Amino acid sequence: MSKTDLIEKYFSNSLSPKEQLKFNELLHTDEKFKIELDFQKDLQKVIYRNQRNDLKKVLQNFEQHKPVVKLLNISKKWLVAASILLIVGLGYIFLKNDNYSSPDDLFVQNYEPYRNIVLPVARGATSNTIEQSAFVAYENGNYRKAINLFNSVPNKNDQYIQFYKAMCYMSLNKPKDAISLLKIITESDYNLNSGINFKELANWYLALAYLDLGEIERAKKQFSVIASDTDNVYKKEVSGKILKSLN
Repeated sequence: MSKTDLIEKYFSNSLSPKEQLKFNELLHTDEKFKIELDFQKDLQKVIYRNQRNDLKKVLQNFEQHKPVVKLLNISKKWLVAASILLIVGLGYIFLKNDNYSSPDDLFVQNYEPYRNIVLPVARGATSNTIEQSAFVAYENGNYRKAINLFNSVPNKNDQYIQFYKAMCYMSLNKPKDAISLLKIITESDYNLNSGINFKELANWYLALAYLDLGEIERAKKQFSVIASDTDNVYKKEVSGKILKSLN
């Protein structure tokens, strides 16, 4: 199936589970695909606004065209009812595709692999260690290779290694494997030596992983943890908005 077909089926909410996996993979690895999807979303917003404005003009001028309406034997009551149905229908389509109408939409719109802030890869630099090679693979979107390399580093149980390995699993549409790693991080103490609060990051991605897996109640509980924790800063506001969408 072409990328265009996948985008069309996304907007019509007719993606099969297999197609949804392909859609998610492209969204995370194909920048042109993501740009095209964003363009189509913006286009739908413009079309929706124009349709509403046109309909508003029709209703405003309705009183001026009573003779025409009578000639056509169209009841004003039914015309207004049809107009309302059109507005509701357009609103439903717009909200369904833009306002987090489903867990899948929520996940797709909010998930992106966390950037490499441990060993940023300089353009043209050579990798001298297994860990450096792992992060090169990660930045290149070669997640299977990155996992193998992360498993081969001497410090493979360190918090940040486990976190980025979880990112790889999520990007490969393996939320269960990601959850097993993220839960360990969220239940452990914040590693002050790393200088980065991976526990806070893991809370967010654990919530998304539950969402991706379809475990809505667990996702809601996890988003609630983020939104209500006074010490949690990362994605706090967004988590609150997602909670409202899920309730």
